[in-house]
Amino acid sequence: MDVEIRSLLHTDAETRAFGRHVGTLLRTGDWVALIGALGAGKTTLVQGIVDGVHPGTRGRSPTYVLVEVYGEGPRVIHADLYRLARAEEFEGLALADLAEGDAVVLVEWADRALDRLPADRLELDLRYVPEGGREVRIRPRGDRWSALAKDGQLDRDRWSHALYPRD
Repeated sequence: MDVEIRSLLHTDAETRAFGRHVGTLLRTGDWVALIGALGAGKTTLVQGIVDGVHPGTRGRSPTYVLVEVYGEGPRVIHADLYRLARAEEFEGLALADLAEGDAVVLVEWADRALDRLPADRLELDLRYVPEGGREVRIRPRGDRWSALAKDGQLDRDRWSHALYPRD
């Protein structure tokens, strides 16, 4: 059964806080697919995720280099598919090879190659809302993410306390 959880993120600080929480949930082998229009907050969310995995590390957009790697234990592989002209170009990034071993993978513009990503993944779809801020649509795919959703780990009540004053 497909599940979708929706949360309103009013500010960049809330977006990073949600990302930090997701980062604390990540385990070796996890993939996160980030979807949304240009400027919707995908990179802001990734900054929070990277900080959640490796506190004090700030992610940056790999739009021009396509892939960034952060830290160890686990390594965070951050790919940006914005510049891909065709889904077939995804294979040239060799993300599956980079993901082997101790790594988690974050893919911005994942909708350009969803059929090439592992079926077990967390999908985060960011959309602007007319009232201001953005809505995140959280779609757990696979047993692990579905179990975390069922346990409430992806609900706002679990991560909203993580609004850090450093933002």
